[in-house]
Amino acid sequence: MKNKLLHNSGIYSIISLLQKGINFFLIPILTAYLTTFDYGVVAVVFSINAFLNVFYLLSLNGSLDRFYYEHKDDEELVKKLFGTIVTFVFLMSVILSIIIVIGHRWIIDPFLSNVDFYPYMILGMISVLFNPLFTIFQSTLQARQEGKKFGKNNILFFFANITFLLISVLVFNLGAKGVLGSLALTNFIFFIYTLFHFGKEIQFGINFPILRASLKYSLPLVPHSLSGVVTNVIDKLFINNLMSTSFAGIYNIGNTFGSIVLLIASGVNQAFAPWFNEQIKEEKYNEIPQKAKLLIMFYSVIALGLSFFGKEVIYFITPEAYHQAWKVIPFIAYAFVFHGVYYFFSAPIFYDISGKGNRVLPFFTISSAALNIILNLVLIPKHGIIGAALATLISKFILVISLSFVYNKFLNIKYEKLSMIFIPLIYLIISLISYYPFKFYDGLFIKIAAFIISFSVSAWFLKKDLKRLKKQVNI
Repeated sequence: MKNKLLHNSGIYSIISLLQKGINFFLIPILTAYLTTFDYGVVAVVFSINAFLNVFYLLSLNGSLDRFYYEHKDDEELVKKLFGTIVTFVFLMSVILSIIIVIGHRWIIDPFLSNVDFYPYMILGMISVLFNPLFTIFQSTLQARQEGKKFGKNNILFFFANITFLLISVLVFNLGAKGVLGSLALTNFIFFIYTLFHFGKEIQFGINFPILRASLKYSLPLVPHSLSGVVTNVIDKLFINNLMSTSFAGIYNIGNTFGSIVLLIASGVNQAFAPWFNEQIKEEKYNEIPQKAKLLIMFYSVIALGLSFFGKEVIYFITPEAYHQAWKVIPFIAYAFVFHGVYYFFSAPIFYDISGKGNRVLPFFTISSAALNIILNLVLIPKHGIIGAALATLISKFILVISLSFVYNKFLNIKYEKLSMIFIPLIYLIISLISYYPFKFYDGLFIKIAAFIISFSVSAWFLKKDLKRLKKQVNI
């Protein structure tokens, strides 16, 4: 059990990179076959999909994860829990999809700007319709800490998606339609796959007492989930409307690089959340702060590497039209480092099953989202795509600062708050070396030296924690 967090974190992080980071791995190919406008279309549709997904799921995957721990010893009740959530979410998905297709002129089109609803948004909506069931299935595997099965499913998803994408873009030259269509087809196939594999473990139908309890826990989290989506993707919609779809595509390249930190942090959190619940239930609080600090340093180092060397990578693998995308990488990367810090501060609040926690947290996340919107409106006209990246960084930093004052009112976790906040800040300041106009090879040498020194100094300060971790994992 000691290694479960690290083992599952590794699986979830790698798989998250494969599944959600597919566009990163395909950047050299996609930028050769997609114009900046095509890339912008994909960014806009994916951003709207993220909003729709909140309303399709209603945060019920969070209820599933939380209530599973209360009833995991009752096999029949667990089947009813899974079945109730699956049935309700699918019915809601169908109803909402019909409403959106009929009323898209008023519901969706105002956010699309230069992007056509047909065929682009329709392809995106097929993905949103069929994805929730697979998402719930994967959530049950996370709750049961079945990392290998979770990983196998997502690897299959990744290879199916990448195969369809390469055929549609390279062979049929379908551009943005190929990217969106390949994901739609993959989601439909895995909807069938989930019914076949997951259907044996659930009892289809709606158990209304279970549904009421699940919705009571999840609905207050919907504004919280929505605010999270706002701070993560609304910048692309603002760039599309305030600048152009092509600039949204350029920004999306830089955002994809910076979001590697988010993919890793999200993967770690998928393992951390059930491990955290298990530790708290067994009243084992001591290891949590230590692992949190080490993980934050790990995120910060990854972000520094992306900030220092993202420019060279983008120049090497993309056409000239995309080159200015590197400018947003440092701010995006450290915004998502702070998102990783947010996961640790929010975990004690999420643990409160009585309902107080999931009513308090949205106040902070909604405030952060509102701040993000205001900052985007102010900074994008003045600073372009860098303004959008700064808006994301500032809003996430302020969210973390705010939560650091309230999380221990729910559980007394002795986090080293100053370290958790200042480690990313120090690394962020160092990353600004990237903006100094060095000559190419001089700048590369200086950044390599700065990266090695920064990493070595941080490792020296954390050597006691690293030694403890080494003993725990029996290296």
